[in-house]
Amino acid sequence: PSTPPSGASSSGSKEPSADLLHEMGRMNYEQNNCEKAALLFQQALSLAISAGNQTAAADAFYWLGNCYGLQSKFTEAKESYTRAQKVYARIGDDVGRANALLGLGDVYRFQSKYIEAEESYTRAQEVYVRIGGDLGPANALVGLGDVYRCQSKYTEAEESYTRAQEVYARIGDDLGRANALLVLGHVYREQSKYTEAEESYTRAQEVSARIGHDVGRADALRGLGHVYREQSKYTEAEETYARAQEIYTRIGDDLGRANALRGIGHLRREQGSNAEAVSHYTRARELYMQLGMIGDAENCLAFAKRCVSV
Repeated sequence: PSTPPSGASSSGSKEPSADLLHEMGRMNYEQNNCEKAALLFQQALSLAISAGNQTAAADAFYWLGNCYGLQSKFTEAKESYTRAQKVYARIGDDVGRANALLGLGDVYRFQSKYIEAEESYTRAQEVYVRIGGDLGPANALVGLGDVYRCQSKYTEAEESYTRAQEVYARIGDDLGRANALLVLGHVYREQSKYTEAEESYTRAQEVSARIGHDVGRADALRGLGHVYREQSKYTEAEETYARAQEIYTRIGDDLGRANALRGIGHLRREQGSNAEAVSHYTRARELYMQLGMIGDAENCLAFAKRCVSV
C-alpha cells in the first residue's frame, strides 16, 4: 500500500511530494484518466529517483505499466513492468515483484506472445505461492487460463480456471469467482460442451446478480444466449439475449449492447427472419463504429450482406 500523501516536500516548498503525486496518479487511474495518471506517475518517478527511494520508484514503474497497458502502449508497458520487477526483486519486495510479473504476463498475452506470457504468469504464481496467500495465485491461474484458451489448449485452460474458481470461492472473493466461472463457460462452449457451459454461465450469472455486478451478469446471460442459440433453442436464446441487452442498455455499456445485438442478429438469421437480422446487425455495426472497433463493424456488415443476398 502507498504511503499517505504528505502534501508538501520536506524542504517546505509547495511542490507536491512523490507520495502525493502517486496518490493523485492512483485517483486519476481509477477514474480511467490514464493519460493524466501517467504524467503524475512520471513526476513521482523522477522525484523518487532523485531521492534514491527505490520503493517509490518501483511503485511508479508498476503503475506506469498499468497506465500504458490500458492505453495499449505495450512497448512502454513492458519496459515499465520489467523495470518495476527488477527493482522489487532487488529490494526484496516479493508482492510487488509478483504483481509486476502478472502485469507483464497481461502485456505479452495482449500481444499474442503466449510463450512469454505463460512464463511471466508462472513466475508470478510461484512467487505468490512462496509468500503465502491465495488471491495472487488465483489471479495468476486466470492469466494462465487465458493464455491456454487463446491457443485452444482447452484441457489446460479448464484446469487453470477451475482451480482459480475454487480458490476464489474458498476465500470469499465473489467477483473473482464470477469472472472465473464466466471464462470457464466460454471454454466449455468453444468445445461444444453445452451442458457444462450452461452450468458455468448460470452460476456466474447468479453470483454476479448477488453482488450487484451488472456487467458480469449481462456477460453471463449473453453467454447463455449463445449456448441456447447454438443448440437451436431459440426461445431461450431470445429471452437471455433480451435480458443481457436490457442490462447493457441500463448501465450504458455500448460494447455489451453491440455484442448482444450481433448475437440477436445471428439468432434472427438462423430463424430465417433476414429483415430483422439486418436491423440488428446494422445497429450493432453503428455501435462498433462509434467504439472504433472496425473489425467487428465489418463482420456485422458481412453478415447483413449475406441476409440481403439470400
